[in-house]
Amino acid sequence: MISDFLVHHPSGPFFELSEDEWKQAVAKYKSLNDDADVNYIRRTATASINIETDAYFDNDKILSQFERLFQMLEFKQEYKNNQIEIIVDNARTHTAKAYSLHNFGKNIGTRCPVKQIEYIDENGAIKVIDCYFQRGETKHKSKGLVELCKDLGIQLPDKAKLKEIHEILSTHRASVSKCK
Repeated sequence: MISDFLVHHPSGPFFELSEDEWKQAVAKYKSLNDDADVNYIRRTATASINIETDAYFDNDKILSQFERLFQMLEFKQEYKNNQIEIIVDNARTHTAKAYSLHNFGKNIGTRCPVKQIEYIDENGAIKVIDCYFQRGETKHKSKGLVELCKDLGIQLPDKAKLKEIHEILSTHRASVSKCK
């Protein structure tokens, strides 16, 4: 996953300091050279993480990335005497996802990588969906995507194919959420 700053300037499209500007910035802000949880491309505020191994871009990491950008901006000579406006695009429902819809089976008792799916609904409430039945004759069996759709209030077309279910679920809030 990469977090970057696009620039609407002839020097763009991405923010980067020259070697000389970088040396000046590091002389004033030594922390620019520090290793952190986030991998920065040298002389930039471009950050990357590996979802499977690194922590997610949480608020603290995003704020530290902005702090890095602000420290570096004063040294960007091409931006002198320019007005700088920063527009942020960060979906409020964008959360860590540790599974893929392709890892789920279609029917009851098929493959299921997680016990629960946690997501934030359209009203901002946290919802938790069990991926395994809790009682009855199917107790401890995975629900499969068809049953999970029912739990999520998604009406599937009759005889929906697995690929079609993936497409329908890919736009639901639960498909971009945390799992347990």
